[in-house]
Amino acid sequence: MTTLLAFLVGISPLSGGVVPAPVRWDALPKAPTVIKSIDPGSDKYVAEAKLLADEIDAKTGIRLPITRKPSGSSIRFRVEDRSSGPEGYHLDTNKGVQLTASTKRGLAWGAVTILQSIQVTNAGLALPDADVWDTPKSSYRGLMIDVARRYHSIDVLKQCVELCRFYKLNYLQLHLSDDQSFTFPSKAFPLINTQNQHGGPSYTVAELKDLVKFADLRGVTIVPEMDIPGHSATLIRTMPDLFKIKGTKPYEHHATINFANKDVIKAVDTLIGEMCDVFHTSPYFHMGGDEADISLVNQHPDFQAAIKELGLPVDSQQELFRRFLGQVDTLVKKRGKHLMVWEGFGQDRHSKFPIPSDVLVMEFENSYYLPQDLLQDGYSLINASWTPLYVVNRHVWPARKVFDWDVSQFGRFGNTYPATTWFKVPDASRVQGAQVCSWEGPEELEIENLRRIVAAMAVRTWSGTGPSFEQMEPSLKKQDEVLELLVHPFVIRNSDLDAVDPNGYDVPCFTKRLVVGISPRRGGTIHVTLDGSVPTASSPVLANPIFLTKTTTIRAAFFDVAGKRVGYENSKAFYYVAPHEVNLAVGKKATASSAQGPQGPELAVDDNVDLYSSWWASPAPQWLKVDLGKPFDVDRVEVLPYWDGSRYYQYTVEVSLDGASWAQVADRSANTVPGNEKADEIKLGSRLLRYVKVNMLHGSANEGVHIVELRVWEAKH
Repeated sequence: MTTLLAFLVGISPLSGGVVPAPVRWDALPKAPTVIKSIDPGSDKYVAEAKLLADEIDAKTGIRLPITRKPSGSSIRFRVEDRSSGPEGYHLDTNKGVQLTASTKRGLAWGAVTILQSIQVTNAGLALPDADVWDTPKSSYRGLMIDVARRYHSIDVLKQCVELCRFYKLNYLQLHLSDDQSFTFPSKAFPLINTQNQHGGPSYTVAELKDLVKFADLRGVTIVPEMDIPGHSATLIRTMPDLFKIKGTKPYEHHATINFANKDVIKAVDTLIGEMCDVFHTSPYFHMGGDEADISLVNQHPDFQAAIKELGLPVDSQQELFRRFLGQVDTLVKKRGKHLMVWEGFGQDRHSKFPIPSDVLVMEFENSYYLPQDLLQDGYSLINASWTPLYVVNRHVWPARKVFDWDVSQFGRFGNTYPATTWFKVPDASRVQGAQVCSWEGPEELEIENLRRIVAAMAVRTWSGTGPSFEQMEPSLKKQDEVLELLVHPFVIRNSDLDAVDPNGYDVPCFTKRLVVGISPRRGGTIHVTLDGSVPTASSPVLANPIFLTKTTTIRAAFFDVAGKRVGYENSKAFYYVAPHEVNLAVGKKATASSAQGPQGPELAVDDNVDLYSSWWASPAPQWLKVDLGKPFDVDRVEVLPYWDGSRYYQYTVEVSLDGASWAQVADRSANTVPGNEKADEIKLGSRLLRYVKVNMLHGSANEGVHIVELRVWEAKH
């Protein structure tokens, strides 16, 4: 128990330690208000009152009763039109605590402010005496989770909802389909759910409806995304007669559906309808719309017929693509929804098929259509820029970097932060907000990877430019501890980390033996896995402490005496940083048969294992060659292809002393083993060479081939 004095000292007079800080927090010269109960104010808000009581109990261990006839000071809910905006609220502690909002979402955000600022004192639960007026500057504050490339249980998605609520993010987007899987359960087309490659099943309608209800209660709306016409290999793989663009040469489109076919449009209409029925509370529907390969589609009769019918030139693929976006917009609008797309179309003011300006564009690559041009042409944007808002596995920008940003700044991809190309729009009035996007991440690391970057983005989107990282850091740490109590039934603690990530990302790294302990909060048993598998009641029982000497993901779950899991899983990855050896290929001249956009061959020799700091080329076969500058005595070569848990690559490796005569030193042309973060090692013994060439023959996921890093090691004598 803290004393009242300690309570007063611990609360910032400006914001009560709340994250994001309220727009206006007027501290009053009175003692903290001791709270005895929660009054929902109406039967309509009993569920919201019970939720707040649950959260306060998780934070403090004290449960407030729910009553319409309180005795003593109470938290009282009141929903009425006070012109505070759709998400605004007012907290008045003059007599008890009156929480007033004009909507249930505003009520949710006010409840979170109460949760974050309430403390245990020697007199009981108390709130600082203050007059709080609050409303967000950005109307869209989002988080996206990629459930198509990696399976995520409903429990993990509920944790993500809890994270969104705690930092007042109002939207959680689910990337439900991609080349790997179609995770939405379609009644009309059940075949599309039969060949998922993401490591789990598709969801059920009951699961998703339960998730929608769970999120709605917490002020968070689930936005569905079906990625079309590209990123749709699952549709093509499962129903090729309907969706595949057949017969094009030199290759067939593996991931772009036949959007010139009227039956495909009908199928898309049906799928949109099914999704809108389940995600009925979302005002938005996201169609993806990015990175569609349409280079050869005009060879197909359906596209040729459409081009002829519309009186277009024979190479009018882009016009048909733009027409398709407009068709989907019409299908979405007829269901009362607002269409969202990734930045996947370019500027074309002379197109016969202009994209409606009310389509909401998520600007992420800052490449196809620059943000200032989109705004000038009348579009509204969501800032979802790679830098600093993308999370891809280990690639997590630190919160400090997000505090150097605001919604008017759009950062293009850069494998290191200083390499970022920035675009700043002079007028951000139509930038409706921002979204952190988590791609390809394993479910067990979502909360650990997202908790700090989401908090930082929440501050910038709620408060605008606002306070600095240094000003907010104490509050960020304090509230992160509260979040831990809400989403995990026990705490994972580690000894001091003695390394930072070589690429500057926000992940825990170590070079010496790391000691990890797990502290339960109640009676029962913690079961642990260290191999990435889901912990069950039959998994090994925790043996404290755990000693780590290599990169390890600890997954742990709490089970009661009956063997039933209690609460969410708690997981954390610790990354071992090995002593640095000199890779002869780093910074040397690299050439390739071709490259996709900015993914040039030099990224394969930059000593950076970030997945997107890699060489990409398409279609296979393609080659990459590095010139070491002079002959070296080499004992091994390492090839690190792109990995996602399921894809594999087939290739050969050749070496040369003079660049003219080549010898093959590795043949992996029949490989079917999926890649991972460990490089493929080719041992040479001791061989004098100057050139190394990798011939990429095939990739299992698509026509493209990708090398994250090529390493060449000098022999030690």
